[in-house]
Amino acid sequence: MALMILVSVLASLSLMLLVGGIALTRRDATVSERLGTYMGSDEETVVVTNLTEQKPFSERVLLPIIRRVSGIFRWILPQNQYQELRARLIMAGNPSGISAIDFVGIKGLCMTLVLLLLLAVGFLTRLDPNFFNLALLCGITIVSFFIPDIWLSSRITSRQNELIASLPDALDLLAIASAAGLSFENAMQEITTKWSNEIAREFDRVLRDISMGLSRRQALTDLGTRTGVSDIISFASAIKQAEALGVSIGRVLTIQAEELRTKRRQRAQERANQAPVKMMFPLVFLIFPAIFAVLLGPAIPDLLAVFN
Repeated sequence: MALMILVSVLASLSLMLLVGGIALTRRDATVSERLGTYMGSDEETVVVTNLTEQKPFSERVLLPIIRRVSGIFRWILPQNQYQELRARLIMAGNPSGISAIDFVGIKGLCMTLVLLLLLAVGFLTRLDPNFFNLALLCGITIVSFFIPDIWLSSRITSRQNELIASLPDALDLLAIASAAGLSFENAMQEITTKWSNEIAREFDRVLRDISMGLSRRQALTDLGTRTGVSDIISFASAIKQAEALGVSIGRVLTIQAEELRTKRRQRAQERANQAPVKMMFPLVFLIFPAIFAVLLGPAIPDLLAVFN
C-alpha cells in the first residue's frame, strides 16, 4: 500500500514537472509581438527559423527543458562546488555548451528517472516494500546521481589523451613555421586552418584571446589551466620563459617537440608492458575455466563412479 502511494506521488510530481516545463517554454504573446516589431521582414524570419532548425534535437528541445527544470535541483550541490564543476566542464571542452547549473539539472533528472523506473519495476513485480528493498532503492538512486559525473570524467580523459597525442606533431609544425619566418601567432594560425582536432581548437581559443587584448603569457597560462594537461602546461611555461629571456622560440619549440615525442614513446612502452598483467584477468576467469571444462569434463563421471 505504501509503495502504491509513493508511486502515485512521484507520478504526479513528474507530470507536474512536465506540464510546468512545457508551460515555461511557451512563448509569451508580448514577446512574439516585440520580435515581430524588430524582425524586418518575413525573409529574415525564415532565415532565423532555418538556422534554428539546423541545430540538433538536443539543443533545440532537450537543453531548454533541462535549463528550465535545473533550478529545481540547484540546491543539491553546495555553491563552493560549482566552480570545480565549471572547471571540469571546461576541461571536457564545454560539451553542447552545458553550464554547471544545467549539468546539476541533468544529474537530478537522471536520478529522478532512475527512481521512477525502479518504482515502476517494483510495482509491476509486486516487490515487498521491506527495509532491504527500500535501502537498495535509495542506494541505486543515489548512485544514479553520479552517472553524469562518470560520463564527464570519461570525456575529460579522452580529450586529454587526444591533446597529449597530437601535441608533439603540433609543436613540430610550429617549429617548422617559426623556422620559415612566421611569428608564433601566425604559426598557430597555420595549425588552426589545417587541422580540426582538439589542439587546433585550443590554439584557436588562444588566438582569439590574444586578439581580444589578452597578453600572450596570460593566454598560454589560461591554455594550460583550461586543458589540465601537464605537457601543455610545460609547453606554455617554456614559451613564456623563452619570451622573458629573449631565447629563440623556434629552438624552444624544437626541444619541446623532441621531449614530447620521447614521452609519447615511453607511454607506449609502458602500456605495452602493462598488457601481460591486464591479460591475466580474462585468462584466469574466462579462458582457463573453459579449458578445464573441456579437459576435465569427460573424466568427472568416471571420478564420481569411483567415489560412489
